[in-house]
Amino acid sequence: MANKVLGFFSRKTKEGTKAARQLGSEIESEVGQAIDEVKRDVTKAVKGAKKSAKDTARTAKATTKSAVKSVKATARDTATTATNAARNVQNAGKAIIADVKSDIDLATKPNSTWTAADLKAAARKKGIVGYSSMTKPELLKALGAK
Repeated sequence: MANKVLGFFSRKTKEGTKAARQLGSEIESEVGQAIDEVKRDVTKAVKGAKKSAKDTARTAKATTKSAVKSVKATARDTATTATNAARNVQNAGKAIIADVKSDIDLATKPNSTWTAADLKAAARKKGIVGYSSMTKPELLKALGAK
């Protein structure tokens, strides 16, 4: 009977060892498959990340070019506007100066709005002979008034 028990345990030990080896082999195979799957997933993720980085860089470059063009156009328009505004101010200044000169000429050159006394004083300053006995129209003519 001891032989029977010993034989039983020996068989069961061999069966257990065989089952353990088979289970170890299956686990090793499954682990190998899992590692291969992880490698494929990592490779795929790296390729996707590289593509995404390239796409992002391409988009950023295009956006930057567009922004630079827009800024250049805005700067050019602003410069043109500023130049035109400066010309307008310069022209307005010239017109104001011309008006002031005209007003000064009207105020300093004898005209029909001046009194006879003012015309006689202007004639005296210019050294016109006989101004004291001249009439207003004669004084205007002698002073070159229009």
